[in-house]
Amino acid sequence: MSSDHEIYQIAAQLAAENKTPTVALIKARLSQSLPLARVIKGLQTWQNNPKIAETSKPEIKIQKNSNEKPFTLTDVELLIKQAIAPLQAEIELLKAKLSE
Repeated sequence: MSSDHEIYQIAAQLAAENKTPTVALIKARLSQSLPLARVIKGLQTWQNNPKIAETSKPEIKIQKNSNEKPFTLTDVELLIKQAIAPLQAEIELLKAKLSE
């Protein structure tokens, strides 16, 4: 998943939890540390288009040749986490809509 997509997903999750997405809240939930400027830009992009989390496609990189290092358990766990993040965000949005 691209880091921008992860930022959009986290912002959508926070909104679904009736929390105002902030840079600090997003940084706390990121799977990896990102530069502050990138988080700010991602949050601003999401604020201008909250549906971007639904429309942007996550990027999952798969090992393509034998010269690359083999997957570790942590790599597989990360790929799984990235794959289910959009589903979790959608569930949170649906829960928020149902509770309204």
